[in-house]
Parts: sequence; structure tokens; C-alpha cells
Amino acid sequence: MTRLGGWVGAAAAFVLTAGLAFDGGGFRPVSFDRALVGGAAAALLVVVLARGSRPGRLSVALLVGLGLLTAWTAVSWLWSDSPPLAPTEAQRTALYLAVAAVVVLAGRRVPAAWLAGGVAAGATAVAGWNLVLRLAPDWAGRAPLRTDIGQLADPVGYANSIALLAALAFVLALGLGGLAGVVLVPLAAEIALQQSTGTLAALALGLVAYLLTAARPLRAVCLLVLPLVGALVVSRSGTVVDPPPDDLLAAAHTGHRLLLLLVALTLVQGALVRAGGRLPRSGRVPPRIARLLAATAGLCALAATPLLLAGHERLHYWRVAWHELAANPALGSGAGTFVDWWVRLRTVPQSALEAHSLYLETLAELGPVGLALLLLALAAGLAGAWRLRREHVGPALLGALLTYVLAAAVDFHWELAGVTAPAIVLAASTTVHAEPREGFVRTRSVVPVLAALTAAGVLALAGNAALSQGNAQRALQFAPYSAQAWKLLGESRRANGDIAGAVRAYRRAVELDPNDWSAWRSLAGLLKGEPRRSALAEAARLNPFG
Repeated sequence: MTRLGGWVGAAAAFVLTAGLAFDGGGFRPVSFDRALVGGAAAALLVVVLARGSRPGRLSVALLVGLGLLTAWTAVSWLWSDSPPLAPTEAQRTALYLAVAAVVVLAGRRVPAAWLAGGVAAGATAVAGWNLVLRLAPDWAGRAPLRTDIGQLADPVGYANSIALLAALAFVLALGLGGLAGVVLVPLAAEIALQQSTGTLAALALGLVAYLLTAARPLRAVCLLVLPLVGALVVSRSGTVVDPPPDDLLAAAHTGHRLLLLLVALTLVQGALVRAGGRLPRSGRVPPRIARLLAATAGLCALAATPLLLAGHERLHYWRVAWHELAANPALGSGAGTFVDWWVRLRTVPQSALEAHSLYLETLAELGPVGLALLLLALAAGLAGAWRLRREHVGPALLGALLTYVLAAAVDFHWELAGVTAPAIVLAASTTVHAEPREGFVRTRSVVPVLAALTAAGVLALAGNAALSQGNAQRALQFAPYSAQAWKLLGESRRANGDIAGAVRAYRRAVELDPNDWSAWRSLAGLLKGEPRRSALAEAARLNPFG
């Protein structure tokens, strides 16, 4: 049964990781709503067909943290600066709850190593795809012009997040042992290719955590040599790392040579893995030395942070987030509202949707309660990984989760479900195996909750799918609160010559979301006289840069 559960769990983790990554990184509502429906339905099937395992205290903490965070995010509608944003943000968090529920309910029938392997395999497939696009763009049939800022980070669409996904796979592959060590070379090359400083710093500390808890740290160090060589060579290849935007194929010649080099290094790495018995067999780092090295690594990271971020654009985002927090210190401004504060207070003509710090943005949007619930969920996963540090895959789980938690402090990985959902899988797995419990949950108490979560996901998916297809009327049937749907309806009516109907639609949009400057501007375009001047003044107040 465990072996069957292992295969099923690994396949599900692979599909979740690769599927969300290839679906735009899971950033768009349609993408994470699809995954929400699948995850909630899978949890329901586990309970109905195989009876859900009873969760331990850490698993309960994880589920309670994510469940209450989902509810708190949705409830922030009541005090939000932009109420319609709250349901969409809650849908993403509900996906993380559903993913955690599947793993927890499956219980020990799915070994942690199999789930880690599925996540690592999915992330490696994503990284491999991007490597081919970047190193051999002519083979992949890539167009010569860069049409999108995230095009070089296909399929995820964001360089820092595809680098973090590769970093998670890197730590997991190092700890899984066996043939998994072969993929360290291409994963290291992918991380170097994306030039993500935040991910590199988080990965460095994650590897320190792994090496300090691994059973054979010197063997791991030996396996890191060739991946480091490949990463250094890739990072110094300027035309590949940063190709001309008007000629992406210019990197092809250099990329072909790099690809051959990486293949050669991978083959040598495979030979090292096969000769694993001859590599150093040193035991774990003594606890006293481990604590000293961990403290030193942490202090170095703290000392380097101001130097790394001096003059960085993130300081602009964080300054605005602090203003948002100062204005609403108790409850926050509501889920998803950082974008409103950014366009109103920014000092540079640059767009941004997120504060590029999970913890600061959560505090600014959802207040201390929201941050506490988030930290509860993350702490449960880290606590489980710490308890498993003496197990085979425990150090890798600890290193991977620490890498995610640190990287999320300086970027918006939470908003890309393709990166966060796999991390939630790992966190849930650690809580399950750190505290084995006998028995099953009460079906009649769990099934209604999961059925309601599945139904909510279906309704959300239907509304967001209609919105993405430009069908405003259908979108409003499922989400009459959506200011975006009313704006879309206004555009449609204006195009059809129904000016009065368009004005009504735009007025409804600004009633629902009074901080939507684009709705005010569109409304002003249909008005005359003083109403037009008032609408334009409001749009200018909300977005001084225009």
C-alpha cells in the first residue's frame, strides 16, 4: 500500500509542480483556481475512497494556519480599501489549504521521499525546458524578438521564481541521493542563468542547513563541485544571460557550446554518483560546531543584506508598504491592496503589483493577525522538518523549506502558486511524518468542508474563466462583486455605442472599488463638464504618475 501510495503521491506532486509552472507559474486567477478545484476534489476523494488519516498537532497547526488565513483574507473585504480584491486573494490561499489537506489526509501512506522526488522531478522538467529555450533558442523555434519582460523565464514568467523552483529541486536532489544527484548540474546552471540574488542568498543558507544536518556532509560537498563549475561558466556568458532584446537568437552559438559543456559535466556527475561508495563517509557535523557555523552564516547573511539591497528598487516597494501599514496598523488595508498604495505613493514611474516581501506585504494588507496565521503555517512545516532532520530525506526538506521561507522575505513568490504550492506539499509532508498518528478522521465532519471548498473553487473558476475570455455578463453571474467585470462590461457597451450603459457600468465599478484609478479615468472619458473634471481629479489623485 505504501509503495502504491508513493507512486501516486510522486505523480501528483510532479503534475502539480510542472502543471502550475507551465500554466504561467500559477499567477493568474484561472490558473490557481483550476489547481484549487483539482486539489480540493483530490482531498475529497482521499477521504471518501481511502479514509483520511488523523492529523497530528503540527499538521493541525498547518491546516488551521492556512484555513484561518484563507478566511481572514476573504473577510478583509469588510474593511478593505479595494474590497473586490479580497476574494481573489483568498482563492489563492485556499489552493494552498487544499494542497496541504490532500497531503495530510493521505498521511503516512505517501512517504515523504516520494513527494520530495515528485516535486524535484517537476521542477527539474521546468528548469530543463527553460535551459533549452535559453541555450538553444534556434532549436526551440523561438522568435528573435523579446515581446515580454518575463519571456526569458518561460514557462514561469518570472526569473526569481523559476530560480527558486530550481533551488528547491537542487536541495531536494542533493538529499534524495542515488541518481537524483545527476540533475544537480543543470539545476545549478538554471539558477545561475536567472541571476536571482535573493534566491542565491536563500539557497546558500538552505544548503548550510542541509550540510549541518546531513549524515554525510563531505559527500554532499563533493557532489556540489561540478554543479558549481557549470554555474560559474554560465553566469559569465553575457550574451546568454542577457541576450539583446531585438535578437534572442544571438545567444545560440554560445548557448550550444554551453549546452555541450553541461552535458559533459552531467555525465561526469553521473560517474561520481555511481562511485558514491568511494566518496568521503564523514559523519554529521558535531552539534556544537553546527550551532557555531549556523550562527556565523546567519550573521554573514544579515551583514550582507544592506549591501545587497543598497539602492535596490525593493526599498521603494517596502517604503510604500510601511506607509500602508502605518495607516492601518490593526487590520491592514485589505488583501491585494498594495497595488493601490503603490500607484498613489510611488516616487518612480514604475508599475508593481506586490511589495516583494511576503511578510511585510501580509502585515500591511492583513495586519498582525494575518501575519501571525501565515507564520503559524510556515513554522509548522519548519518544525516538522527539524524533527525529521535525522531521517534520510529530513535534511533536504529542512534545507528546501528554509530556502523558500528566506526567499519569500524579499520577493512575491507567494503570488506564484507554481512555486509556493510545491513548498506547501513539502511542508505538509514534514508535519505528517514528524508526528505519526493512528486512526482516521471523521468522514462526516470533513466531507462537507471539502465539498464546500470544491464548489467554491468551481464557482471562482467559472467567473474568472469568463472574465479572461472577455465575457463580462457571464463573469458577473458568478462574481457580481467584481469591479474588473463591470469595467469590462463598460468597455463592451462603449464599443457598441451604449454610452449611458457604459457610464452605469463604470460607476458600478468605482462603487465596488473606489481606488481603481483606471475605472475613474475610463468613466471621465464618457462624462462632460464638472463630473468629468471630478473623475479626472480622482484618477490623478489615485495615480499621480498617470
